[in-house]
Amino acid sequence: MPPAGSTQRNFAKGSLALLLVLTCSTAALAEPKTLKFDQSTAAYKGKDALSAWTGTTKDVNGTVEYDSQTGEFIKGEVQVGLASIDSGNGVRDARMRNEFLQTDKFPTALFVVKKIENFPKFSEWKQWGNRQKGKIVGDLTIKNITKPVTFDAEAIYTGKELKVTGTSKVKMTDYGITPPSLFLVTVEDSVGLEFDALAKPMP
Repeated sequence: MPPAGSTQRNFAKGSLALLLVLTCSTAALAEPKTLKFDQSTAAYKGKDALSAWTGTTKDVNGTVEYDSQTGEFIKGEVQVGLASIDSGNGVRDARMRNEFLQTDKFPTALFVVKKIENFPKFSEWKQWGNRQKGKIVGDLTIKNITKPVTFDAEAIYTGKELKVTGTSKVKMTDYGITPPSLFLVTVEDSVGLEFDALAKPMP
């Protein structure tokens, strides 16, 4: 018969192992919560030596997922339809679609969120206050070319809906796009990006 102390130690080890198993099992069963983007707008801002303009589209889809227990961000993804971008100038928009973005081959832009910075956990958001500022870091793919992009963002989370706005800048040449020229006036390589998105819980 093993000594009493040894039995107690074995019992303690077994209890600890069982506790770890139960904890891991509970964590594994945690379902992520998903917010789906709705009523959202994406835009680009271009300019040359003579003028400036904004092209917008409401063809925006995507989701945000976070852990239902910890409130930690898990992942996010946004797709933007490029063929529907409207700057109020039909000639410019047609050139952008056909010559530069080639939307017949590459109809969407994809932004995959890698991390969010300076935002609270979803479970702690109300303690910080509804309106928060931070950064959204991810990869933007246009014409099958992927580059890292960071958005300066402001977000309001009500406990159910998430409203996010953000701004950033990219270079057209980074995505294999030669800045358009017309009558010796060339569009600046740097283009502003903006979004105004509303994400709601999926049913």
